[in-house]
Amino acid sequence: MKVHSSLIIFFVALIAVTTHCRGQTVEANERGLWNLWITGTNSAFQASEVAALCQQFKAAAPRDPLVVVVSGFEAWHHLKHNKHDEAIKIFNSMLVEREPATPLQRAADKMARGWLTRLEREQVVTALKRIYRLKIEFPASLEELKTLADTPLPPLTDHWGKPWDYRLESSIKGMESQRYVLESSTLGPHSNLKKVLALPYADGLKLTPVRLVAGVKETVEFKTNDGQSAFRQLGSESSRITLAYLGSNILVLTDGNHWSVVAKPR
Repeated sequence: MKVHSSLIIFFVALIAVTTHCRGQTVEANERGLWNLWITGTNSAFQASEVAALCQQFKAAAPRDPLVVVVSGFEAWHHLKHNKHDEAIKIFNSMLVEREPATPLQRAADKMARGWLTRLEREQVVTALKRIYRLKIEFPASLEELKTLADTPLPPLTDHWGKPWDYRLESSIKGMESQRYVLESSTLGPHSNLKKVLALPYADGLKLTPVRLVAGVKETVEFKTNDGQSAFRQLGSESSRITLAYLGSNILVLTDGNHWSVVAKPR
């Protein structure tokens, strides 16, 4: 479906108007993020239009603490359309360069490292395929990648600096060298770029906020799809889900791959 340009202009203007600066402190533009989220998750909008809105948000207030949420959302759209260079640049901008960091910054850092690790894993996969074409078997260890001539050595660690979990694996005796497992020890089975990129955005973040928990600092009660209660304290992770931001009007959740922006309960 084609989106009217006037609607795009409206949301761009809304993002700009609702950005406020107070001295050297930039107030979080919660309304701008909320409207961008509603627009970006509307299937009527094309990825290029969503990316344009993300860029407008960031340009209006580069120091807005919510920029990392917009950046992660934009980078994912680039990945979906095989624009890896653009995505890598954005993910690198989300990395935490120094401490202390806010819960939102730490969550953004983890998200960025996860996607960068998956992209770097693809480089290792390409190198393994080169060896297979030469020897009709995969190597016993990744050290053999160093023997490949006329090609850059792929990263031998993930983006947390940990060696890859690589092993040969086959259920058929004598065919062990025909299959392998290659994972980040941090991401485990969620290391494969294509598989994780195929997941619907924020599909694993279906929690409905119910209330702020009285007497417990920065804690929210949620309901799961099956009606169970789930509690999240700001910055804490449980079942891969983290409450990364608790604002005046919105909450931001993440599963390490995606963001989810929801209204704050009263």
